[in-house]
Amino acid sequence: IELLLTTTLPAMVLAADDSSGFAGSKYLSPLRDSTLIETVVAEVRRWPVDEVLVVLGSGADELLQKADFGDAIIVVDLEQGGGDAAALRVGIDTLYRLDEHDTAVLIHADQLGSQPEEVAKLLDQHREGHKPAVVPKYRYSTGHPVVVGELIWPRLISMEGTTNFDQVLATHPDWVDEVWFDRLPPRRVATPDDLEDHLELR
Repeated sequence: IELLLTTTLPAMVLAADDSSGFAGSKYLSPLRDSTLIETVVAEVRRWPVDEVLVVLGSGADELLQKADFGDAIIVVDLEQGGGDAAALRVGIDTLYRLDEHDTAVLIHADQLGSQPEEVAKLLDQHREGHKPAVVPKYRYSTGHPVVVGELIWPRLISMEGTTNFDQVLATHPDWVDEVWFDRLPPRRVATPDDLEDHLELR
């Protein structure tokens, strides 16, 4: 009897850093007819993934009350304030417990403008290559989203404090493949001005 093992491909949206530069929650900032986090999740839904996992940190209660996440899986980081490291630990621990995954695509919940076709190229490189992580290389810098295989999940779970997964990958270049895209990296929203700039560019 041949046992067929199937896996699903999740996107993990990390909403850990709710910047204090905003009057309220950064993620609930209005963006056209929606909010920042709803817009990012809607963009992620267009990627070639099977499901969306959203990890909420500080302000989770308000986000759950006011944002529509649709059919996304919602996980709350009970440390609330542990930053990327804590949010990623919670997200990967969830994938382990679901036991249906061997790869995930990571993105921050304040990054706008990621393209489905670019994610597809990252995933193609991950399948064809021999390294556990694939990052996009835009003009002048690497960026997100990032594809990570389960081989390095234990290392990501062990992150502490203000460490983020970019720093972990930078210290282990032998783990990483890059895919080149001839454009500026997608914009992250850190301040109200960033959001205004994005609206002006559209």
